[in-house]
Amino acid sequence: MKSQARLPFYLTMKYLQRGRKWTLFLILFLMSVAFVNLIFISSLFNGIIEGTNNQIINTMTGNFYIAPKAGIEFITSKEKVLSDIRSIDGITGVSAQTYVPAQLKYKEISGSWQILAINPKNEAEVTDVSQKIITGAYLDEDDYDQILIGRQIAGGEGVEQNAFSFKGAKAGDKVNLITNGTAKEFTIKGVFQTKFLPSDERAFITEKALKNIMPPLDGKASNITIKINDPKNEQAILSQIRSKNVDGDIYTWREVAGLMKSVGESFTSINILMTFVGILIAAVTVFIVIYVDIVNKRKQIGILRAIGIKPYIIISSYVILSAVYSVIGVLIGSAVFYFILVPYFGAHPFSLPICDATLVLSKTDYIARAEMIMWVSVISGLIPSAIITRTKMLDAILGR
Repeated sequence: MKSQARLPFYLTMKYLQRGRKWTLFLILFLMSVAFVNLIFISSLFNGIIEGTNNQIINTMTGNFYIAPKAGIEFITSKEKVLSDIRSIDGITGVSAQTYVPAQLKYKEISGSWQILAINPKNEAEVTDVSQKIITGAYLDEDDYDQILIGRQIAGGEGVEQNAFSFKGAKAGDKVNLITNGTAKEFTIKGVFQTKFLPSDERAFITEKALKNIMPPLDGKASNITIKINDPKNEQAILSQIRSKNVDGDIYTWREVAGLMKSVGESFTSINILMTFVGILIAAVTVFIVIYVDIVNKRKQIGILRAIGIKPYIIISSYVILSAVYSVIGVLIGSAVFYFILVPYFGAHPFSLPICDATLVLSKTDYIARAEMIMWVSVISGLIPSAIITRTKMLDAILGR
């Protein structure tokens, strides 16, 4: 009985030892390519989704966003709210932003963009705009006549929204900030590019500059953004913020993501569809490879049956062989993915209009796709071997 149980493993070992090496290499190569293709597609779309979410958090909303209560234009107790939130463990940054109702004019070009008054130091703790300066420099707290503009406002060759921009404004140029019919000249201190269009269509001045041009808005905030150190603690920190009874309505970044939330959901749907297609391609590839391999061994199968080997033992040996192919293919594919593709695209991300996307694959996704390849391989070994063992013994030996 024990020898019968060991026989499929013995036959599998002999198949591997006596088979053509180039055939074995080709099978393992195709198996690994099928697995890499399956996880690459998923990891790319996951990377785009994660990159987009990070752009929303790191350039616009932070992890939490406080807006004025319904029917109220501003958060008037700005300093108290900032102080209360900073006292909560896990908060790494809090920044107040005040919308400036004004237009910008550069030479003969004027337009309306979102202009925000900020404390540059606080803003740098919440968003990474300060790290995305492409020309000039970031704002200082004492700048009263300097402005920081996004690339989509500055414009220039290759800019997506160039038709509606300043068409080439740069650091050092003068612009007029027009409010209530009064123009105030500002110098463009820097131009930033986050590679996130909604963020790059904004401009920033300091709270000191706002106080000079619009004193009634001093000490008021249109919104307050909050950054935390660990997204896993989001719900716990949110509960603490709400316990402070802050002067405003509190939202998570997901609730204010707006259009980009729909974009992320669209990528998720596409990811599911492409994963299904990838699984189908992998299934067909693996089935054809193993089917051809088994068909080429019809004569061997006929001889084994002739010497008294039971069909179920032959079928079991090919199922085991298929499993071995899949395991080795998954291991090779995993090595290629994690030691070649992930580091490469980590250093050279996919450059997209909304973010720089890297490859992101969760442990759950990896295990699920590895299991899919293995099950497909087992089925691919089971079906053709079962068919061939049911053919007439003589026909199998003669290859008919």
